[in-house]
Amino acid sequence: MQKTIQEVLKDIKAKKYAPIYVLHGDESFFIDQLADAFEDQVLTESEKSFNQFVLFGKDQTMGSVISYARRYPMMADKQVIIVKEASFLEALAKGKEAKGNEDMKAWEDYCARPTDSTLLVFTIKSLVNEKAKILTLLEKNGVVVCSKKVKDGQVGSWLKDYLAQHKLGIQAASLELMVSYVGTDLQRMAHEADKLIVNCPVGAEIGPEEVEKYVGISREYNVFEYQAALMQRNVAKAQKIAFYLADNTKQNPLPILLATLFGTFSKVLMVHDLGSLSDNELAKEIGVNPYFVRDYVTAKRNYPIAKVVRMLEAIKNADLKFKGIIGAAESDRDILMDLSFELLHL
Repeated sequence: MQKTIQEVLKDIKAKKYAPIYVLHGDESFFIDQLADAFEDQVLTESEKSFNQFVLFGKDQTMGSVISYARRYPMMADKQVIIVKEASFLEALAKGKEAKGNEDMKAWEDYCARPTDSTLLVFTIKSLVNEKAKILTLLEKNGVVVCSKKVKDGQVGSWLKDYLAQHKLGIQAASLELMVSYVGTDLQRMAHEADKLIVNCPVGAEIGPEEVEKYVGISREYNVFEYQAALMQRNVAKAQKIAFYLADNTKQNPLPILLATLFGTFSKVLMVHDLGSLSDNELAKEIGVNPYFVRDYVTAKRNYPIAKVVRMLEAIKNADLKFKGIIGAAESDRDILMDLSFELLHL
């Protein structure tokens, strides 16, 4: 049976459990979130000592895990077995059966007749084909959860929803600031958002002041303000911010800055290609909040299409310099300052 992450979290709160769960996908944040919920919320603290086992796939075999699963709990209704990064199960999904059919037969037998008093959870941090036999065998007695990578353009919506679950709102500019600063790593984004959740009162709307105070992102000198100054072709402001970012590359990593700039001007290129659309239509097409569409329209006016292409090439070359693929070795500061001058004076 296929279920969503939210459905399984709801089931855990309601104490409605299936005997077997397979959590797979390329977004590890959600897999870890579910695994933690099973680890923290199913058994009481006194029950966990004898009835909860957190195993690692590299140290286990299918046989050893099923041997654990066939045991009965001690002074509790259930035992919980969580197998993290179950490499042997992932190998079966890919058709790599080193032991002939023994592991698949053991898996098939257990899926058909699981131990009712055991809650068995496997995590696989890669996408498994939904038609793979290891998943289809769970149709009757198990649950499959697929955790897919959140697309770059959806990270802001995810953050907004994450804060809303804790009864916090966030201003559009602050949302964009967080996404520009943190990037697409949900684990890191949740960590930064948790700082706001802990410090801001329920019902508050998070503005730039709160982001600066609790997350540590400067309201004036950050990647978001830098890209805005570039789009407005405000040379003085862009250079001023570039100097700050270049002198503080530890807090403002160059790879994140380059990825942000490349994404921004790729969208400017799209605006050129899309022609005349309403702000809402344009926002939907390029995947930005309607609040910021005018910035992209301004950038379209400031930068002809040929120049946008050259800017993207300059950003790409800066990335290759950072990786040591082209040019002599340069510091992050020098790469950023050279790029900033080039973008403004192409």
